[in-house]
Amino acid sequence: MIASGGERLELAHARALIAIGELGSFNKAGERLRLSPPAIFAQIHQLEAELGEKLYERAGRKLVLTPAGRLMTEYSRRLILVHDEAIGAVKELSGAQGGSLCLGCGPHISVSIMPHLLRAFISQHPHVEVRLVTGSDRMLCQDLEGGKVDVLLMNLPVDGTGLVQDPLWRYEMVFVVPPGDPAAGRAVSAAELSSRPFILYQPGGAIEAVEFQPRVVMQNDQADSIKELVKLGLGISLLPWWSVSGDVCNGSLAIARLENRPLVNVTGLLYRRTAHVPAPVRALLDVAHQWKTWLPQAEDVQEIAS
Repeated sequence: MIASGGERLELAHARALIAIGELGSFNKAGERLRLSPPAIFAQIHQLEAELGEKLYERAGRKLVLTPAGRLMTEYSRRLILVHDEAIGAVKELSGAQGGSLCLGCGPHISVSIMPHLLRAFISQHPHVEVRLVTGSDRMLCQDLEGGKVDVLLMNLPVDGTGLVQDPLWRYEMVFVVPPGDPAAGRAVSAAELSSRPFILYQPGGAIEAVEFQPRVVMQNDQADSIKELVKLGLGISLLPWWSVSGDVCNGSLAIARLENRPLVNVTGLLYRRTAHVPAPVRALLDVAHQWKTWLPQAEDVQEIAS
């Protein structure tokens, strides 16, 4: 509980306010928190009375937070994070086993990398309850900062001073073309690629490092879908080498590289910078850094220079 001048923000109020902001409904907030809608309404009404501020308003059939409500939600998230951190630290001190861990990643990593990391982690820590969520980088980072996710596996670096960025490996981005394409297997100039129809995999990242503005005809966050589109001659793309090496070996795709310009990305872990890192997070970090033992694409990526 935070108290000042008779006003107070309790955990129940904090969770109710966050749920209203995310779900926009007393009914849905009640379902999440296992409370009746009138109970949620009463908690929010009590908090409004103590603050002397309206925290939400109706926009059609949906509830939306007012500026005061959004500000209180930010502090509510911080309150819950500190509370959960303290509970976790005490449980570790008392020797409690298990715990829970929520991981986040993008769609491609969720298919190609995360299952192997999870198998390695669960085999070493079978009593930890693990949950996986996927989404855009922006959404995942918001969830991490808000305490909804514990660890992210994604490309680094990212903006965010309150986050620890822990690199794991580096990898090359390559231009993917159909077999028999004039650019296949060659080092090409930017001018040769600038007029080609381009299927954009991820905005930002390596694409911003190329020396030309690609003529984007499609955007797709599913690398496997992009590979099929390239095979059909609908465009070229820029994808991780570890994602296409098998296709290149079996002859279903080919690659090209820019002249004298390797395009390199880094994959790593993100987690909140706190005084106490929970045991499940520390355990995951340890397993993740053993990537040479569990990552099938280990030969297609490189170690980070120390």
